[in-house]
Amino acid sequence: MSLSGRTVLVTRPAGLAAPLAARLESAGATPLAFPVIELKPDAAALEALPRSLACADWVIPVSPSAIDFAADALGSAKLEKLRFACVGAASARRLAALTGKAIVHPAGETSDSAALLAEPGFCVRPGQRVLILRGHGGRPELADALTVLGASVSLAELYRRVDGAPDWAAFDAAVDAGTLAAALVTSGEIAERLFQLAGPARAEPLQSLLYGVPHPRIAERLAALGARHIVTTRACDDALVEGLQNWFSHQP
Repeated sequence: MSLSGRTVLVTRPAGLAAPLAARLESAGATPLAFPVIELKPDAAALEALPRSLACADWVIPVSPSAIDFAADALGSAKLEKLRFACVGAASARRLAALTGKAIVHPAGETSDSAALLAEPGFCVRPGQRVLILRGHGGRPELADALTVLGASVSLAELYRRVDGAPDWAAFDAAVDAGTLAAALVTSGEIAERLFQLAGPARAEPLQSLLYGVPHPRIAERLAALGARHIVTTRACDDALVEGLQNWFSHQP
């Protein structure tokens, strides 16, 4: 069985969902935009960003959104002395197009901080100044590891995550029609917010969905929330959609 006729929740923030929704449509699915979080800029952090960039040796955006929020400052910064790294290939391509610089990123299929730290081209020396671009409340592992290596680490927390406004009426209608089949969840925080906003009355329909996720850590979060069917793929839109297709193709 294929994705044809199946409704798939796209849980990314509204401004980031369109490419993944288009990929689902091309596979025959009906994407349902379902933004359980939205991203709000931190004006003070963005105002301070040019000064932070001027002091840095390495710049590491840890999400595509961090790149988007930093784009104006990066466009006007002196980039000659800066080195850049990312945790994922898609982010690296986006950052390379923005800066014209080579971007260090993990060469394998795993896209996370541990993979970046293990990448041979990522050579941060003691005393170098590393600026990590992220949202408020990001994971501490990368900053902690670089500090242990002797780097001077600064955080530019450029945006905040707030509750989104997913269309629960459309969700309920898809459940009642029997078409709601899957959800694509690309962060652990999105997983948590999805179940929090749903409340107990919608827990069972959520737990019965198939979830496509790009990292084992997200799968673990969903499993802890009661999700029974999870496919873990590489961290790109094509792989997420292919993961759903492959799972449904083996269902009776």
